Amino acid sequence: MDEEKKELEKQEEDEKTVEAKPLEESKESKPNKKTAEDVEKEMEEMLNDLASQMGVDKSQIKVVSYKMPKRGFKTILFESLYIILFNCLLFLGLSGYIKWCDGVWYQLIIYGLMFSGIEIAIRNAFYILFKKSIIQTFGLLLIIPPLIAAFVCAFLPFLVSPVYILRYIVVCIILLIVREFIKRYSLDFYFKHKHLKEKKQK
Repeated sequence: MDEEKKELEKQEEDEKTVEAKPLEESKESKPNKKTAEDVEKEMEEMLNDLASQMGVDKSQIKVVSYKMPKRGFKTILFESLYIILFNCLLFLGLSGYIKWCDGVWYQLIIYGLMFSGIEIAIRNAFYILFKKSIIQTFGLLLIIPPLIAAFVCAFLPFLVSPVYILRYIVVCIILLIVREFIKRYSLDFYFKHKHLKEKKQK
């Protein structure tokens, strides 16, 4: 009788251990949520590594957090209109100085519209898919959409096609530089003007 009791007890213990194992495994398999302390520790480690690599004191390194502003309908519309307007104007203007195709003025406008449409579509897709990468590269990733647009438009059969490829590349480069220059300084002027208005109102 004693032996039978011992065997039954052993079987019950074995069953309990078998039931306990999958529960432990499921707990281990679940990813642990990072607490604020864990994030702080990771940041400290990263700063220490960076300080040792650069050979500077940790206090000299500043951590800046940047949150990308929300892109509403008005922002997308304003940005799209800006790109369309300046692409069409710059294609027309630059083509008068650098002959890269045999198209007439209205063909160049259609080319600028198609170029802008492709660029805007890819640009907005980048904002959705590569939001973090855009922040990490300080917006340099946004150079890719106009480059893709320039490449695609060069091979569309119903548009003007570049006769001189090198000149076409030069036109596209100048277009991007001038457009970015105008955008940056017009925004700076707008924000300065707005700031002065707010100061006067106060």
